[in-house]
Parts: sequence; structure tokens; C-alpha cells
Amino acid sequence: MLVLDGDQASTLSIVRALARRGLAVEVASDVEHPLAASSRHVAACLRYPDPLRDEAGFVAWLRQQLDERRRGLVIPVTERTLVPLMRARSRFEGEPIAMASAEALEQVLDKDRTGALARSLGIPVPRSIVVASPAEAVAAAKDLGYPVVVKPARSVGGGAGERVQLRVAYAFDDAGLEAEATSALRHGAVILQEYFRGDGVGIELIADQGEVRYAFQHRRLHEVPLTGGGSTLRVSEAPVPALLEASRKLMQALRWHGVAMVEFKYQPQTGAFVLVEINGRFWGSLPLAVAAGADFPAMLHELWTTGHVGDWPAARSGIVARHLARDIDWSEHVLRKAAPPQLVTLPSKREVLRDWLLMFSPRHHFDVQSWRDPWPGLVDLGRIASHQARRFGAIVAQRRRLERELRAAAPARQRLRKARRIVFLCHGNINRSALAQAYAERRYPGRFEFASAGFHSPAGRPADPTMVDVAATAAGGVELGAWHSRTLDARLVADADIVFAMEVAHLDRLAREHPAAGGKAYLLGAASASNPAQVEVPDPYGKTRAVYERVCKQVLTSVDAWLQPPQD
Repeated sequence: MLVLDGDQASTLSIVRALARRGLAVEVASDVEHPLAASSRHVAACLRYPDPLRDEAGFVAWLRQQLDERRRGLVIPVTERTLVPLMRARSRFEGEPIAMASAEALEQVLDKDRTGALARSLGIPVPRSIVVASPAEAVAAAKDLGYPVVVKPARSVGGGAGERVQLRVAYAFDDAGLEAEATSALRHGAVILQEYFRGDGVGIELIADQGEVRYAFQHRRLHEVPLTGGGSTLRVSEAPVPALLEASRKLMQALRWHGVAMVEFKYQPQTGAFVLVEINGRFWGSLPLAVAAGADFPAMLHELWTTGHVGDWPAARSGIVARHLARDIDWSEHVLRKAAPPQLVTLPSKREVLRDWLLMFSPRHHFDVQSWRDPWPGLVDLGRIASHQARRFGAIVAQRRRLERELRAAAPARQRLRKARRIVFLCHGNINRSALAQAYAERRYPGRFEFASAGFHSPAGRPADPTMVDVAATAAGGVELGAWHSRTLDARLVADADIVFAMEVAHLDRLAREHPAAGGKAYLLGAASASNPAQVEVPDPYGKTRAVYERVCKQVLTSVDAWLQPPQD
């Protein structure tokens, strides 16, 4: 047996489950020391080229492996490996690779086609519109209403040369939608979808030529990000009949062969639900299914080696499984309130503590940590400790840097007394630096010569529409409607007597690309800040209007703090 994607917790679960059946298992990955390789059940660990960066190299690697040595079964665990193998299926005819037919996979990998299939079967789906430009997205949102889900048509985007893992995003107004659509459209088609509030529920199954032979249900208790994503804590449940029936219809229509997870949003109070997507592979919450008695890896091996799935005992309800590293992230997201209140009702600290105390329940399992196979768990704990230590070190270093920038305001004021030309700098020159220049020119005419720029190219872009509106109202009438962005160049840097940047990252990039700026670049927020946390002016691009208003106020206050004459 060869299991790919060796650094996934679900891969480790597959390895452990197959080893319990007496099977010899090898793992492979594109990273040097994948998590599953530390399991005592792994016979060997192999390494392949990164499929996202070198798809052809990955396919050639697996072809060579199969030519050199016969494998009982090859299991791709994520779309990183599944998609290249699907595209190169002709090179693997007759080989034991656990994936559904090309036609069925194409259907589930394309979310628009998945939605069309569901509608044809009478399965509820959120209203969706495929858009090809930010302008189309904004127009479509008028029909769908906000908040709106911005969903790439495929989870992995890009061409055969280099691909990227894409994400689902949410927008609450036109500016945010334009930003998210612009980003997502770089990698392919985008689906705009109405938002449906409900619990994340997955029907996990194995099917034999379209007939579901075994099914299991889990409900997400914790997700990262909080708006909806991979589950970090989840519980097993008896399948909801309506969800199970919808899953059966989909599998029959696809003539699905193998494992899959059908994901829904479900409202227990009303029974209403919508289909979210179909994962045509093993899923991230697989450790819960195995812990509850739904041994899908063994069932998949049985299906591919004997041609059928026999009778397996029903899974237990009420079993809880946790991905420790990611659930720590979940707790941090909750404590930082890192989710828009329009979408997420945050749990209380008492509820967070209650969920962590589940670790002492006999119903609780970890995705990675296991007494019977301890080394992966220890490796994972080491990674968690190392990650947190690096983060803490970075936070300390960042605070010290901000303290230095705050102290630098005093010598900057001395330089400002002799300055004639001031340049404001941010990334795109369509929000913060544009506002700073426009406000400074209106508020302090004749005192200085003002300019602004950004690192982003090409130049000539209009100001962010939300900032145009905020500046015209909250800023007392600063006009940005005719604005056109400028890209920073060496001449502008050389002519400037002082440069006011918005973030430390801008200062660092300025120093790298324009060493002549040394000694005359400072943070705009340093003059008005009362502590290091207020020194940087954050980028509002694509965020809510409230964020734009806070940033606008900070920019204006900072400009005044630097430029207002002492006698005013």
C-alpha cells in the first residue's frame, strides 16, 4: 500500500487503520519529514516533487514507482495529488489508484457543475451566479444580497505548471466583494453564492458504482476559520435521513466508486439544509469516523481488492475527535474575535473551557495523539511548541520594532522643520497614502509640497470607492473621486525630504528597493500613537466600512499630529 500526502492527519489515520488489518503501508509526501512517517506502522517513507509546483514531475515520480515495484493500492488523500493523477489518468490505466472515474471527479471538482447536478435532483443549493469580473460580481450581489459567499469554482487553481490552494471568502459590501473577486478571479472562474446559516454537517460514505454501502455523519463543533472551514473539533451523529437520502441521490447520479464526503449546511430546528460541496476523496475529519468505528480505509481496501464492501458494524454516536494544533488556533481566533459578527456568534470563555474539558471524557479522541502509536503525537506536540515559540518571538520582535519607530517620532520632528517635500507611502496608493496627501493638501496648503505613492503597479488606478465615500463624509469633505494612483520610483524617493509610510513592512521594502531613503522614512502613525500597537495604520482594503472609517480617522489624526503648527 502507498498512501500519498503523508503530512496530513487523515493520512496518519489511514496508515493506522490499514496496519490494524495486517497490511504493509508506505507513505509519500512532498515534505522531508511528514507527520505520518513517524508512525510505527509505516514501512517506508518516500518523497515526491511538490504537485502544486511541479505537476509533471510528480506524475513522472509515481509512474516510476509503479514501474519499479508493484503496489497493492495507491491512495491520494488530498486534491493536491488527486487532481494531477486525474489529469494524467491515461498514464495509469489498469493501475490500482483509488480514485473515482474521471467524469465523476470532474463533476465534483467543479462546484458550479456540482450545484447544477444537485438542482436537477431536487437537492437544495444556495442560489449561485458564476461571475467573470468584479463588476459582474457587484451586480450579482444586488440580487443575492449581502453577506455573499465568494467561492472559487475549484479548490485548487492555476495551470499544470504551478497551482495554488484556493479559499472561500465572504463579502459584506461592494468594496469588499470587489477585492475578493479580483483576487479569486486570477485563478479561474468564481461562484457568487447566497449565505445560508446553519451547522456544518458531513455525510461520509463509500459507494460501489453509485450504490452507497456504508454512511456516517459528523457535525462540526469548531471550524477554522470561524466563518467556516476545516473542522478542528467534531462529533459523530446518527445520519439525518434527508441528508443521507440527498447523498444517495448524488452518488447514484455520479455512479461514484470509492469514498466521498458530502457536505451540507443544516438547520436542526427547521430541518432546512443546502448542499455545500462534495469532497471526492478522504476528508480531514476521517480520524473521527475511524475512532467511532467507521473504518473507511479498510472498506476502501476491501472495495478495490475484492470488488465489493461487506457488512460492517454501525458507527457509535457521540464520539468526539479533535485536531489539537488547529483547535489551539480556533481558541485563539475566538479570543481575538477574529470573525465578522454578521456571520459568527462567538462562544463565551465558559463555553471554550467546557469544550477543552471534553479531553477528559472517554468519548474524546485526538486526530494525531495516540497511546498505541505515540511518536506522531510527540512530533505534533513538538511542532506545536516550536510554532508557538516562533510566533511569540515574532510578536516580541515586532513590538520592539514598533517601540523604536514610536521613539523615532522625536528626531523626525526635527527633520520635518527643514522639510519642503513630503511623500506618503502605502502599498496601493488608493486608500491610506492617497487620503493622507489629499487631506494634507487641503488642510495645510503652501506649507509643504505633498506627494504620495505605492509599491503596486501599474499606476493610474482610481481610489477605493469605499474610501472615496468615507473621505467625503467622515473626513469633512476630502475629495478622492478624481484620484489616480502613482507607483513609487527612485526619483520620487530622491526628491523627498521625508517619507511617511503606513506599516513597518513598507519601511523594510523601501529600504531594500531604495537605499537612498535611509534616515528619512518614518511611520505616519508614530506622531499620534500613545502605545506601540497604534503606530501602524492598517490596510482597510476589502474590509467593512467600519474599518475604513477607523483607518480614515487614524490617517487624518496622524497627519495633523505631524503637521499642525504649535500655535494652532
